[in-house]
Amino acid sequence: MKEKVIDLIQILGAGLNELVFDFEIDGVKFNSIEWVPEEDQILLHIFEDEETDWHCDFEGIDIDKQIKVYKTILTFLN
Repeated sequence: MKEKVIDLIQILGAGLNELVFDFEIDGVKFNSIEWVPEEDQILLHIFEDEETDWHCDFEGIDIDKQIKVYKTILTFLN
């Protein structure tokens, strides 16, 4: 699943490694998804204010939630 999400970020990001948009997965609201190529890591970000950025490791969430993230991003291609 991780590689599929990375592919979508690369396609939609057009040279950028982060997609900034609001989305919700099982009651948790996120503000962006970022691929960090140096660490081969995907982070889901929550921006609380200009100085506070909470993040969650994509691989640390359940596979069903990973699939929801993938499907959410996939809607931008339709």
